[in-house]
Amino acid sequence: MESSLTRDTLHHPAVTGEVPFAVLTPAEWTTAEKLPLIVVLHGANSSCELLAMLQPLIEGLWADDSLPRSVVACASTPTVGGFYVDAPGGAWETLVAEVLPQVVVERFHTDPARASLVGASMGGYGALKIAFADPGRWQAVAAVAPALLPGLSPEAVLPRNTLGVLADLVTRMAGGGADERRYAENHVLHRLHAHADAIRASGLPILLRCGDRDVFNMHDGTEQLHRALWDLDIGHDYHLVLGADHIGPEAMAAQRAAFAFVGAAQRAQAGRDRTPADRALEAAWHEWSARGRQGSPPDLDAFGVTGPVAVRVLLEAELAEAARRDPTAARRYGQVAPE
Repeated sequence: MESSLTRDTLHHPAVTGEVPFAVLTPAEWTTAEKLPLIVVLHGANSSCELLAMLQPLIEGLWADDSLPRSVVACASTPTVGGFYVDAPGGAWETLVAEVLPQVVVERFHTDPARASLVGASMGGYGALKIAFADPGRWQAVAAVAPALLPGLSPEAVLPRNTLGVLADLVTRMAGGGADERRYAENHVLHRLHAHADAIRASGLPILLRCGDRDVFNMHDGTEQLHRALWDLDIGHDYHLVLGADHIGPEAMAAQRAAFAFVGAAQRAQAGRDRTPADRALEAAWHEWSARGRQGSPPDLDAFGVTGPVAVRVLLEAELAEAARRDPTAARRYGQVAPE
């Protein structure tokens, strides 16, 4: 597939100087085709040239339709002094969340109502923070080994979580010092709790993926976020990969999973997750239930997409009784009893 990688720069008062960015478009794309947008947030000490490395992977996902045709964009942002944080000297969260998407909408005619976020490491932190601030705006967010600091204040961050540039991230989040209010405002858990109702109501598809041998211990903050999402009853996909590290084979496998996750969300929201036959069978199960379960039930395709609908119809009475007796029955996730 002959995709095209366009490189350019943008200027904006949010930051100082030129900001390089790259945009990947699928083969035979023209401005007449209004495609969804995927904003990629690169990791520390990287740049928009990440898209050149990901180009073969994305082409393969386009080829087998794991990822519908999309426009993929990435801006180069600094690590120290950046970190996708808005602060004096550079509003890098604003640039990625607002400025870059608007530039791509204007130049590549993407659909502003269909935009997703994919980020790894530092970019995973930025992607989650941006998505949680305005969950109704995004089709999906996929975070790979996100740089999430478990400490809820600068002083609470342990040495195991400040390796490499992560110590600078603590300082940047805290406004260049130890400002606990600024730190909290830039903490993903703070964003989550501040917007939990909106995130839950939006149905935002969320992917978290991290190796459990991550050299920077990114699995600490990722696990903390997973547990918080569980407790808040917010749906998400969580992959803790046994033996996987921050780089190595897992890095590319995780990128593939992230883009495929976004692709699944795009198809679902476009109504492409069910065939007409699937929808007819689901409707037949609901109709059978509405008729008082008279006659033979429809076919049960236990391993197909209609299987869950059929099982829920068959368990209707038990589910209703459980809801009557148990106020937590309506939750997506159960309340795990403390040890």
